[in-house]
Amino acid sequence: MTHSQLEQSLEMDPQKAASEQSVPSAPLPVPIARRIRDFLSPGRHDRGNETGRGAERRHRAILSSITGIAARGAAMGTSLITIPLTLHYLGNERFGLWMTISSVVALATFADFGIGNGVLNAVAVASGRDDIDAIRRAISGAFAVLLGIGITLLTAFLAIYRFVSWGDLFRATSPVARAEAGPAMLVFATCFALNIPLDIVQRVQLGLQQGFRTNVWQICASLLSLAGIIIVVRLHGTVPQLVLAFAGAPVLGVALNALHFFTFDRRDLLPRWSLISRDAIAQIARLGGMFFLIQLVITFSFSTDNFIVARTLGVATVALYSIPQRMFTFISVIVFTLTTPLWPAYGEAVARGDMAWVRRTLSGTQRGALLWSTGVAIVLVLMAHRILLLWVGPAIQPTFALLVGLGVWEIVRSFTHTQQMFLNGAGIMRFQTITHCIFGVACIAAKFHSAQRYGIAGVPWAGVVTYTLLISLPNGFYTPRFLRPPTPTPTPTGDAQSDPGWKAIVGSRPTQ
Repeated sequence: MTHSQLEQSLEMDPQKAASEQSVPSAPLPVPIARRIRDFLSPGRHDRGNETGRGAERRHRAILSSITGIAARGAAMGTSLITIPLTLHYLGNERFGLWMTISSVVALATFADFGIGNGVLNAVAVASGRDDIDAIRRAISGAFAVLLGIGITLLTAFLAIYRFVSWGDLFRATSPVARAEAGPAMLVFATCFALNIPLDIVQRVQLGLQQGFRTNVWQICASLLSLAGIIIVVRLHGTVPQLVLAFAGAPVLGVALNALHFFTFDRRDLLPRWSLISRDAIAQIARLGGMFFLIQLVITFSFSTDNFIVARTLGVATVALYSIPQRMFTFISVIVFTLTTPLWPAYGEAVARGDMAWVRRTLSGTQRGALLWSTGVAIVLVLMAHRILLLWVGPAIQPTFALLVGLGVWEIVRSFTHTQQMFLNGAGIMRFQTITHCIFGVACIAAKFHSAQRYGIAGVPWAGVVTYTLLISLPNGFYTPRFLRPPTPTPTPTGDAQSDPGWKAIVGSRPTQ
């Protein structure tokens, strides 16, 4: 019973009130624990009205953000513990083999060709319309496609496995490392392929604004991975066994998540072959293709800085750029973790026509991201040399221009990310695809030119200028057009009325 309910009951019964006054008050930890339990329980708001739905969206986003930070912290903690542990155990060459294979995990972002993000949007929009059948069709269709992708990739790998000299590919010299290279890649490829179709559960949970469930399972997977790696090292295991502990634990975690979610929590959403729809697959594939292209452009534009520095200024200068850059990425990592759960919340709100909630939330997150990123960037610029001295020693001495450039770049990225979460949720992907493709070409060219002319400090500034002109400003012009209160016009008919989320791709807005 909450405090408000207790007060109401006492007002209704004066005798009970008198007796309650004579009873000693409950100790403080009880109401605090109850409040924590209530906060950790989604669905406590009445979703039958607009106010309750808005409060529930915000509550779920906050819960997903908090657990997301915990999940990221668990993953980073696992990495910090296992890297020195495995380095001392494996030696330089086998450790290099282990780290090279482990780093390929980053390719999982592209393995589903954007289908995962497509189903996330489809589920969020259908949830906003309370259309369970559309959610089920989207899940079943996406699972079929992802299963096909996983089987195809694993089959292709097995077909070439015998014909590749994996030891030569990794340039391993010791007999042990050469013998372990092939089996380690086989273990990794199997786990990689299995994770593609299983990942459907995480995308569905994100689309239903239940990202906190995904994050909890990811925390468990990180702890399981850490335990597995420690056991392998203690038992003097091999690199393939380390790869199994590292890549297999997340697969086991997502498999258990899927089993629990589709068996005990939402059995009605279990993928079924009878629900596979060609139209649903085509719709998700079209949207997923645009997500995939945007991901490709962003990764290529943001991840080539070290290559550009090496090509223009020499490989010896890469450390002078990459180490300060890593320090500043802390700013955007926090913003991304906190604001990404709003993506499906925006999708559900747009589908319901609750644009007032969208405007309030977007405005608040933009202000928060700007204040956070600016404040931390200023602190890092002023304290950079002292932090770097404690972290890596006196060898890295970045210039003031480089530090300010990296700080401004993180501010621009953080602020723009809040816009992109809304655009993603609203399904405005064609606009984003065009602007990102133009940005990708301009950004790479500008970074090469700036590095040659201004040195390493020119690289982040080239990113700031191109990203601001070609992404941030266009987003800033387009977003208010979508969010402005609708003028009194005749109610639209046909597809524009029945499909507000997807019609946002071509610029139409739902009525409020």
